Amino acid sequence: MPGKELVPRPAVPPPVVTTPPWQPQDKDLVPAYRWLWQRRHWTVPVFLLPGLWLAALTLHLLHYATYTLLAGGIVAVITVLGAHLKWDRVSEQWYARLTVVAAWLWLWIGAWLGPAHLWPFVALASAVAVWGYFWWRHKRPRGHRRRQKLLGKWDAWWQSHCWNWNLGGSKVIAVWPMGVTTKVRIQGIAGRHSIQHVKQVMHLIESGADGHADTGMIRAEVVKGKPSQFDLFFKKENPLRGIVEYDMSLAPRSVHEQMVAGMSETGVWKTITPRRNRFVIGETRSGKSNDLLVGLAALTGCPDSRQILIDLKAGRSARPVLAAAAVEYVVTEVDEARMLLRMLTAETAARSKYAYTGEEQLLATDEVPALHLMIDETNGLTSVANGDTECVRLLGTVTSQGNGLEIYTWVYTQHGSLEESVRTEQIRGNLHVRSVYRVAEARHGAYVIPEYNKLDASKLEEKGTCYIKDGKDATPEQVRAPHMPHPLLKKIAAQNARLLDGRPPLTLYCGSQIAAGDMTWQQWWDSRWGRLDEAFHALSPQYQEWAALQSARSPAEAFAATEAARAAAAPAGPLPANPGEGDAASAAERIRRELADAHRGVPGNFVPPKVNLRPVITRQKGTFATALESAPPEGISPTQLMDESGMSSAWVYQKLSGLVEAGVATKLGRGRYAPVAGGDIREAMSVLDAGNEQLYREARETVDAG
Repeated sequence: MPGKELVPRPAVPPPVVTTPPWQPQDKDLVPAYRWLWQRRHWTVPVFLLPGLWLAALTLHLLHYATYTLLAGGIVAVITVLGAHLKWDRVSEQWYARLTVVAAWLWLWIGAWLGPAHLWPFVALASAVAVWGYFWWRHKRPRGHRRRQKLLGKWDAWWQSHCWNWNLGGSKVIAVWPMGVTTKVRIQGIAGRHSIQHVKQVMHLIESGADGHADTGMIRAEVVKGKPSQFDLFFKKENPLRGIVEYDMSLAPRSVHEQMVAGMSETGVWKTITPRRNRFVIGETRSGKSNDLLVGLAALTGCPDSRQILIDLKAGRSARPVLAAAAVEYVVTEVDEARMLLRMLTAETAARSKYAYTGEEQLLATDEVPALHLMIDETNGLTSVANGDTECVRLLGTVTSQGNGLEIYTWVYTQHGSLEESVRTEQIRGNLHVRSVYRVAEARHGAYVIPEYNKLDASKLEEKGTCYIKDGKDATPEQVRAPHMPHPLLKKIAAQNARLLDGRPPLTLYCGSQIAAGDMTWQQWWDSRWGRLDEAFHALSPQYQEWAALQSARSPAEAFAATEAARAAAAPAGPLPANPGEGDAASAAERIRRELADAHRGVPGNFVPPKVNLRPVITRQKGTFATALESAPPEGISPTQLMDESGMSSAWVYQKLSGLVEAGVATKLGRGRYAPVAGGDIREAMSVLDAGNEQLYREARETVDAG
């Protein structure tokens, strides 16, 4: 500026870097109480003896023996009664109770007689010695020297290299051996070291870790909340290199139990709950379809779950599922998928209105099961380029509201971006459990796990290996899903079908609502197998069973056709046969012959035969009543009643429900019924039949009058 002379200012010196706490410096004095508490495993027993003796002497001199008895008794009673509230283990509870009672009794005796007597002092010394042994055994530090030795070795290795890596002044502060992986925590100098410095020299760390870890098996993470600290993970070998076998003993028997997702790097099974939405991505041949089959193998053993598969890959994923009869329904067309999503949306609304048990969260049961919708591949259903707008809207409603009503969605796709997968953030945000299988680039996992940069899924080698994140606050884990070949899925599904045989059919809360035309949603659901693509008719035992039921002419024929279809679809091998079940081929041939005899007529001019079925039905009802009356103490199942009487499953369940309401039968447990003492099964069945006939006549009169 004119007229003023600029005066240079002195340079401001940089701030002084404080000495890191691990470098030599003057040590502060540790308070005595802290020193004693850190070594309490031996200081407490040593000082307990003189402490109790001085307390007894003081109480004796003050003549407080009576007060000691009363106050100590109150404390002892409170401890004895409330020990379980403080300590979980039974041994700790009794240890605390005995400690307080013994101390109370000795203080009272010492305050009464005086601690100068020899025998109370000897008793006290003996009791403290016994008590102190268990105290020392429980409180002593374990492995301290071994941990310090391991820490010293790792720090010596680090100090021999860190100065060449521009990380001089940093130090190893903790080491955690975790099976084949070792976690090492490094403390850097605040303001000088960060995680970026470590990543820049990662190739040098791999070179210096020769013998500790192989190439590509070291990764670094910053410690949350402490940017100057970072963890290094050294993996000696990949424990997930071998194929993981499926363990059937870990399969859940209810959706309220945990299901196995895979084997972790530490050799421990990673489990998740089936009662959450999932989002699974990965490129072709990375293991997504195997993940879906593992989930189905677990859910087919849960009587409180029904599974539905949407496969828009021309049925490629549906074929093994259809052959194994592992789901309740399979959809292979977009139009059918749209109707299914409409039904699920209606069921969500209906359950919100009527399925209330006093709790905010509905809990699945056999009668009101969880519905698991599995979508493989979602690109053709909800993507911007190939998806359907209405399906996106409906799926958004199901994923956002279904969790509280036991309706869950598992989405499988090759692409993690919104445009190529679920399209909206609403849907993605409600898919809580995320899995990333191998992808082409690390950034493809950005929409699934935020840690995609440090957990590069493009470097996953083995098929079936993924990073799984169970909730937004959880740390992703690398796991390998069990191998689920198609024959194994068929075997597991068949065994689970035997266990769940006789469970009631799915009844929809929205069943009375109109789906299309004059058809209700319940009718639409019950006729679902009739809409299966014709290309899969010969492959699906469930379609064949449905077709056999449609061609049957009576309840007896329907039951026989159903049993024949099940027997023909049952795989040969180690599965046990049902009691009284004959050869499947001969049974099927006999049924075909009987149906041919019953439908004799002139070709092209078919005339249904007039067959009197009343004696047959009367005999079957009598057999049903006899079987129920002679039920063993543990009860009889509906399947056994169907086998004995030959009646259909719908008739048996309806009749059992009516007999239970009438008070002549009782349900002992899951699928077990027994007669009530003094009740007349046959008379109650006659009353029920008469009531049904009266209702039929009234309905018929109403229709005729209209």
